[in-house]
Amino acid sequence: MESTQLHADKDQQAVHGHEAVDLARANLPTKLGMFQMRVYRAADGSEPVAVISGNVGGRERLPVRVHSACFTSENLGSLRCDCREQLDFALDYIAREGGVVIYLHQEGRGIGLAQKIRAYALQENGYDTLEANCVLGHPPDSRTYESAASILRDLGVRSVELITNNPDKIESLIGLGINITGRIPAVIQPNRFSAPYLATKFTRMRHIAEEEMRPLVSEGLPVEHQPRAQTSAAD
Repeated sequence: MESTQLHADKDQQAVHGHEAVDLARANLPTKLGMFQMRVYRAADGSEPVAVISGNVGGRERLPVRVHSACFTSENLGSLRCDCREQLDFALDYIAREGGVVIYLHQEGRGIGLAQKIRAYALQENGYDTLEANCVLGHPPDSRTYESAASILRDLGVRSVELITNNPDKIESLIGLGINITGRIPAVIQPNRFSAPYLATKFTRMRHIAEEEMRPLVSEGLPVEHQPRAQTSAAD
């Protein structure tokens, strides 16, 4: 009975507060090794997850991936994007080096699964991933990172090396008070289905293309859609 009341109190704390609340935790044996999994309740009612490798409290320059859910790639094996490969890359990295992967339920850059599938249909008719979201009435990227910042505070992480190619994510987390001391590139080899998507991210959404990724993304694309040699000043 006391345990049930404790969980109810935590739920109410999450609903009425701004910080994510640690609801449940357990060890998670995987093919990469043993992780600890913590489930939180965010202020918006979602349940973000922290996948933890090693002791992270008080750590400086901790490898961290803030990852948004992608049902189509992570569950169905879709080749349209590199989300599953980025998640696998991050889990493998923290298994070796220690760190945290924070998994946020922000499907389709925050627009939800049904809207993402509608965006896919628009892409089949010539729109790129940015344009498709805008045609549907959404910003190019609707994601927010308050719950990720809250989880990092709860874990006692002092500074972060973020596993990302996205400078907007870095800037958002810094704006939320997270001390980011470096970036770990997620270098993923594109396929012929994901190359147009990645080209749009690199040329129109400020994502940073490592040198070894640029020719791979360009391969097989029409000239007008190939990534420029220089991406953006933020790179």
